[in-house]
Amino acid sequence: MFQKLINWLFGTTENKAPSFSYLEQSVPKALIDNFISQAQQKIATEGWGKQGRNVEVKTRNFVQCWITEEAFKQLLMKKNKWFRYRGLYFGDAAGAGADFTVKINGKETTVGLRSISPDSLNKWKSVAYPEDRFMHEKEKIADYHVVCFQEKGKVRLYGAISKQDLLAELGKARSLYSKANQEHFRTVSLEKFALKNLLELMGKME
Repeated sequence: MFQKLINWLFGTTENKAPSFSYLEQSVPKALIDNFISQAQQKIATEGWGKQGRNVEVKTRNFVQCWITEEAFKQLLMKKNKWFRYRGLYFGDAAGAGADFTVKINGKETTVGLRSISPDSLNKWKSVAYPEDRFMHEKEKIADYHVVCFQEKGKVRLYGAISKQDLLAELGKARSLYSKANQEHFRTVSLEKFALKNLLELMGKME
């Protein structure tokens, strides 16, 4: 599985890159190799296979998330911004906490990252969000969400959306089902995650 993930992350892929502006940050391959090993350990420790979940897809999803989180962390460090993040979290979802916590006007503000697939970027031009979180755990939704795309260790950050606007968009979306991820989800147009919002958000961070 390790080599399959390496091929998926660094192999030749076609990205037609729609005409959206973005910030870009690279993550070293050695660090990604470590993420893959950690993801496999996390899957085994938390018993995802015993729960009947697709282990390969879950491993890939964890690695994808950690790569984009690392890229965002590096951007914040470059700008000398205060932040706290959960890192390579092991444990149940309830205790995971926010992807990132930053400070705006002295107040701690949460930021979540959504990593999208090539099809979501190029074909659907949309961002998926778990239906159960929207329907039953609104209090756990971050104050802002940043959408990212990762290819060969290069992460593109396309923009951000506020919690208020995200909830409004999800409320208008229909419920869909992903066989690969074995969960229901809703989608928001990629255009709603504006780069201007991301730049303004980072500019307000202390």
